[in-house]
Amino acid sequence: MAKLDIKGVNNNLVFVFGSGTYDEYLAILQAKIAGNQQLFAGSPVLFQGDGLEGLSREELASLQRFCLDYGMLLNNTFNPVPPRLEKKPAKQETKAVNGDLILYKTLRSGQKVHSDGSIIIWGDVHESAEITAAKDVIVLGRLEGLAHAGCFGNVSSTIFALQLSPRQIRIGDRFSRSSGDLVKNNYPEIAYVEADTICIKEYTSRDTSGR
Repeated sequence: MAKLDIKGVNNNLVFVFGSGTYDEYLAILQAKIAGNQQLFAGSPVLFQGDGLEGLSREELASLQRFCLDYGMLLNNTFNPVPPRLEKKPAKQETKAVNGDLILYKTLRSGQKVHSDGSIIIWGDVHESAEITAAKDVIVLGRLEGLAHAGCFGNVSSTIFALQLSPRQIRIGDRFSRSSGDLVKNNYPEIAYVEADTICIKEYTSRDTSGR
C-alpha cells in the first residue's frame, strides 16, 4: 500500500513520499485535498522522500501541476530529488522528450536544456547556458544566457524571467540579440511576438498572455 505523509514544517507543507506508484500517490492527494481544499490553497509545498526515486520526470511534473491547479505554491528551497541521486555527476545537457520540464537548479555556462513542452527553471540561467522549448520558457531567477521559446515555429510562445537580461532570445523564427549594454531591471519581464517583432515589457499579475 502506498504511503504519502503530509507534515507542516516551517510554514511549509512537506509531502513525504514513501513506497508507491504514481497512480497511488495521485489518488491519495486527491482524497486529502478534496477533504480540505482551503488548507492547501496558497500553501508552499515541498516534495521529499525515497518514493520520488520511482517516479519518472514526467510523473513528478504531473504531480506538481496537480498541486498548482489547487492553488498550492511549489517551494524551491529544497530539491525534490532524493539526496543520494544528487551525488551523480551532473549532465551538461538535459532533455525532456514529452511534456513540460521543471528544473530546480541554476544552469551554469555551457549547460543546455531542451523540452518538447514548456520549461520552468527555479534558479538562474548564466551567460552561455542555452534553453530551448517548443512552448514557453519561464525562469524564476535571472536569465542571462540564450533562450529560445517556440523552437518548432510557435510564435505565440513567450519568455518570462524575474530578471530578463539575456544575450539572445528567440521566439519561433524571430530573434533579438543583446547590444552588450542591457539595463538589468529589478522587476519581472515577459517577451512575446507582436507584429513580427519580439517585444519586452514589465509583467504584472493582470497579464494573461503577455500582450
